Amino acid sequence: MNWPLEIDRRLPEPVRVMLRGAGQVVFCGNALTGFFVLTAFYMSGMTAGMAATLGVVCSTVTAYALRFCNEDIQVGLYGFNGILAAVSLSVFLPHTPWLWLYIVIAAMLSSLVWFLMTRLLHFCRLPAATSPFVLISWIFLFMHASGNPPPDPALNVALEFSTIPFETWLLAFARSISQILFSDQVEVGVALLIGIALSTWRGAFMAIGGAIIGVALPMAIGMDPKAVEAGLYGFNPVLTMIALGSVFLEPTLRNALLTALAGMLAVFWQAVLTSLFIPLGLPVLASPFILTLWMVLLIVYKLRPRVVTVPN
Repeated sequence: MNWPLEIDRRLPEPVRVMLRGAGQVVFCGNALTGFFVLTAFYMSGMTAGMAATLGVVCSTVTAYALRFCNEDIQVGLYGFNGILAAVSLSVFLPHTPWLWLYIVIAAMLSSLVWFLMTRLLHFCRLPAATSPFVLISWIFLFMHASGNPPPDPALNVALEFSTIPFETWLLAFARSISQILFSDQVEVGVALLIGIALSTWRGAFMAIGGAIIGVALPMAIGMDPKAVEAGLYGFNPVLTMIALGSVFLEPTLRNALLTALAGMLAVFWQAVLTSLFIPLGLPVLASPFILTLWMVLLIVYKLRPRVVTVPN
């Protein structure tokens, strides 16, 4: 018996939908995975946990109120961007009473933007994925930047090869996963990986593979060791490999190699986009993942291999 799925089905509908929205942060529409995602947010800090909870509630309720596709709402597709936008603002904006109003507005907007972008990208057969969260976060952060870039140690690039001890590599692997939730805490990465594994072992292996690429490749080409150790070059490859390796592409050897190459490409875009966003005072967030995902899927659809079509 698939007990994670059974737990998912037995939950009351409002709770199930909200938790599925949390699970979709890592492309897992399962309530038990969502529970681990929310728990991981609270492990990283009470503010992050409260922002995530408020984000998923506001974005999901907005989708219901605007009568968007009920099937999409039920599987959590109107929840994950609200969570990510909310936590992003809680990380980068000052913790004033206004923050919570911004979080509510951003979460509500995430549902509207997801609806619009899904329709727009439908003609290209591309998923909106986390692009609404990135766009909304950039708008809020740009309005509050005032010329001062938010803290992002990934902006510094070393010019010579550097190495780190093996135990630090292990910590960097875990942090590459935890940075999906804006955290550098190892236990957050472990909890998130467990949550993914409960929904899909394939997705968990893809996450590990993405973390390895996100640490080994930047170190090999001489990126800032501190940024690598903090997992800041790892979370985009992790997202990329989960999405392509366990959701959008069928499990073939060719697609596995393509997924690994996509993880490497995400590291490249991370380096390029950070340099471009420095003058704007903006973090790259998940933009390298989105750009890589869209590029790869466009190529895949052009070459017409077998592809798993997924609404998000």
